[in-house]
Amino acid sequence: MLNTLKDFFTLEMIYHFTNIGVIPLWFLLAFLPGWNGTKVLINSILVPLILGFTYFYVFYIYINTSEGIFSNILDKGKIFELYMGIDQLKKVFSDKTVLLLFWIHFLTANLVLGAWIATDAAKNKALQYIVLIPLVLTYFVGPVGLGVYLILRLLAAQKLKLFD
Repeated sequence: MLNTLKDFFTLEMIYHFTNIGVIPLWFLLAFLPGWNGTKVLINSILVPLILGFTYFYVFYIYINTSEGIFSNILDKGKIFELYMGIDQLKKVFSDKTVLLLFWIHFLTANLVLGAWIATDAAKNKALQYIVLIPLVLTYFVGPVGLGVYLILRLLAAQKLKLFD
């Protein structure tokens, strides 16, 4: 069955579906954060679960290819060589499947981060009107958007808590 899925869900198709699929969710976060539909889609396990299954499927495809760099590293027990330098990292990302795995990881992490920002801004009424800039930044460069949001939170709400 997975071979049939592999023929249907190509890496290109998965890439386009994941890219297009998260854009409406970001619009909901930015413009309708209090809507019940946004809460159901964003603040539930639904979207992260779908992206997680997609990630697992792409990882399954990757592990079952004979030319997969990661599978060769696992076979030799040299998994930590990935952390030995930028050249090794470049070698890993030269594989399209690994690049897609990273992209799904990036989209999921940024979406979860954006959901947290939107939820936190809704709790702090002073921030709900200035949250658009941090959300746009989070979509493109996650940690920068989080940093901008935390600075705005500190300035506008006059508080920065270490714990929720």
